[in-house]
Amino acid sequence: MFEVKGVYHDVAPTWNIGKSRGLDTLVYVTDGQVNYQADGKDVILGAGELFFIPSRVLRSWANCTGVPHKKYTVVFSPAQAADDPVAPGTYGMNETFRLTPRSTAYFEQRLAYMFVQWLGKRVHYGPITSHILAELLMLTAQERAAHHASPSKERVVRKMQDHILYHFRDAITLEELAEIGGVSPNYVTILFREVTGTTPIQYVHQVRINTALHLFDNTQMTVREVAEYLGYCDQSHFNRVFKKWMGAAPTRVQR
Repeated sequence: MFEVKGVYHDVAPTWNIGKSRGLDTLVYVTDGQVNYQADGKDVILGAGELFFIPSRVLRSWANCTGVPHKKYTVVFSPAQAADDPVAPGTYGMNETFRLTPRSTAYFEQRLAYMFVQWLGKRVHYGPITSHILAELLMLTAQERAAHHASPSKERVVRKMQDHILYHFRDAITLEELAEIGGVSPNYVTILFREVTGTTPIQYVHQVRINTALHLFDNTQMTVREVAEYLGYCDQSHFNRVFKKWMGAAPTRVQR
């Protein structure tokens, strides 16, 4: 697992960073443009773009003239175990790369929560930020490894995702998604995974757990109330899913 060393949110910064190296760095731009230099090459990143720089690479960044920007930056030590699914080199993480994630809103939500956890230094913030980072890097690896789906396939899956986002508290079936996408139920999971790198049920859990984190931070709801609100059949099921995604039980994360 990773050891997160810092999570930062720059909002229209007026400074720049000179050349340095030492930690793996993940940058995600949410607005405007920023100019990075890595491996001696200039890279201008725009909103919705993700940029990974391995620790060995000399890098610097500066504002683009006349264009303010906002970005999240995570610096971390890489996984060391050879059998770790995101260990160095496993998914090309020994090289610089840029990517525009398909689920830009999800990436921004997860990074925003990482920043809140890092800033607040609440109990178990370390494992939580590490698990979120691992999740995002594995999603990134899936997208990089997958062949680009056709525009028609992306449109179909976007319809399914929109339906899930509006009805994630309900018991959504493959038949339901198949009718929305105009495909057979047997093809739903195959198509969804091809476009997003995850299955429909995994996506439902992602949305639910992200919502649970928001509710724990902004309401006085109990774990049981949150589980019921999100549509889980019982609290123990919710606890298992939450721990699988977050690396800690909901009672450890709840204020």
